[in-house]
Amino acid sequence: MLAQLCIENIALIDKLELALQDGLNILSGETGAGKSIIIDSLNFVLGERADKSLIRHGTGYAVVQAVFEDYINPQISAYLDDIGIEVEDVLILRRKMTVEGKNECRINGRVATLSILTGLTELLVDMHGQHEHQSLLRSANHIILLDSIGENKVRKAKADVSAAYEKYTSLKNELNRFGNSSERERKLDVLSYQIEEIERVNVGEGEEEALLAQRKRIRNTEKILSALQTAKSALDGYDRSGVSAQIKGSISALNSIASYDEDIPALNDRLNSTRLEIEDISDTLSDMLDRLDFDSRSADKMEERLEEVRGILRKYGGSYEALQKFYEEAKREADMLGGAADRVAELEKEIKTAGDSLGEKAAKLTALRKKVGAEFEKSMVKELADLGMGGSTFKVDIASTSDVDEISSNGADSVEFLISPNVGEPLKPLAKIISGGEMSRFMLALKNIVAGIDGIGTMVFDEIDTGISGNISAVVSEKLCNISRNRQVIAVTHMPSLAAMADSHYLISKSTKGGKTLTHVDLLDDDTDEVARLIGGNDYSQFAIPHAKEMKAWAERYKQGLK
Repeated sequence: MLAQLCIENIALIDKLELALQDGLNILSGETGAGKSIIIDSLNFVLGERADKSLIRHGTGYAVVQAVFEDYINPQISAYLDDIGIEVEDVLILRRKMTVEGKNECRINGRVATLSILTGLTELLVDMHGQHEHQSLLRSANHIILLDSIGENKVRKAKADVSAAYEKYTSLKNELNRFGNSSERERKLDVLSYQIEEIERVNVGEGEEEALLAQRKRIRNTEKILSALQTAKSALDGYDRSGVSAQIKGSISALNSIASYDEDIPALNDRLNSTRLEIEDISDTLSDMLDRLDFDSRSADKMEERLEEVRGILRKYGGSYEALQKFYEEAKREADMLGGAADRVAELEKEIKTAGDSLGEKAAKLTALRKKVGAEFEKSMVKELADLGMGGSTFKVDIASTSDVDEISSNGADSVEFLISPNVGEPLKPLAKIISGGEMSRFMLALKNIVAGIDGIGTMVFDEIDTGISGNISAVVSEKLCNISRNRQVIAVTHMPSLAAMADSHYLISKSTKGGKTLTHVDLLDDDTDEVARLIGGNDYSQFAIPHAKEMKAWAERYKQGLK
């Protein structure tokens, strides 16, 4: 339920905290006191479109925060999990708008988009106002509502249809992958060519890199040859000028004095090691010079192979790994298409069987929906009669398809609620209802039947009494009281019988202070005077107070009878 609404800088409201209760919460007050501002503020934090005119004059921003308690149900838990927000005991929604037009939405402190906020609040609060667009008025939701009313009667049938639909579509998708016989032959020709081409080129792993390195060496042969020859010449020389010869000369010179100094043999050993290492380097240089003996024909062949390798890689993915993956998938698909004729014949039989099964299960679901719809029609006509619309006709219009390919996982049906408020008038969609009083009574009748089914914990009625008077007002009050026994109801009203039924009654008023007009909300300990005002106006008669007391006693007896 909505436990608290905090409003800052909205129209006539400076700062206001409204603590709401379970059961029936009534908001009343003089015309222009600010009742609509509170509803506008609630709509704002629930994600309704709003413009900068909502911001209190002279301030730079508006903020509304809504706190929900005892709000958790499977749908809300799943939604919060989908958007990555942990389910906590308290849910806090906050929305801020600046005069620059910037919007900020937060869910339990986490920044969220307006669409995410709206998706969540649709599960939390059902707003019904004279000009509000209700989920129950959208025909797309009628089938959901009808199935909710049917509960266990349709749940298994829906599950059966969903399973049959999944099997049918899976088989159809497999068949579609084969295509027709001419398409299969063309596809197989293409695949065979691609497979043969890949096998013919036969690219080795790392071959492109090796060829590039080889080309780099070939293109720099002259430079490499010159450097190797210079290095070898420096080591060997042509006479005694090479490093190797110089070391030999050093060893010979030191040997001539070895008998005079005991350190000389050790030096000669080191020189010998150096000479051997230099001779080994020289031999390696010789081998490298021998390998540089490329001819132009070998270079041309290398270039041709590199171009072939690069071409096949570009054509089939750009890398050796991508080429191999393409090749393996092409082989699998070619094998599948090669034996397609037999599998296609099997699939066609399986699809026929699966389609028949889907059609049968969808027909069973349709029959159940029609049965639930007929019961729902009777309940609605009775509720409308209670509300003074005894001449109304209500119909659950179920249109079904016999084409199995038009059946969805939800069955073969489309559902729309139709109503004729008066005898002799044709049935019309709900959205075509013109009279505000008829709309209010219809929605109240509908919600009285479905209260608790849709799982939404808070219902808000903004002046549900529009166009309602006389004895019907007492019935409306009773209906709203009935709804509030299963969920929280917040109602803005001018109707004394509904105000008398309040579990919590909030008086909305305004005052002028420091040249500013401010809206206030007070929870009334005793709302007798306010009920009397609603009965007789500001200058209510001497009979208004006793009447108000009688009305409150009547309301209390009615509520006691519901326990």
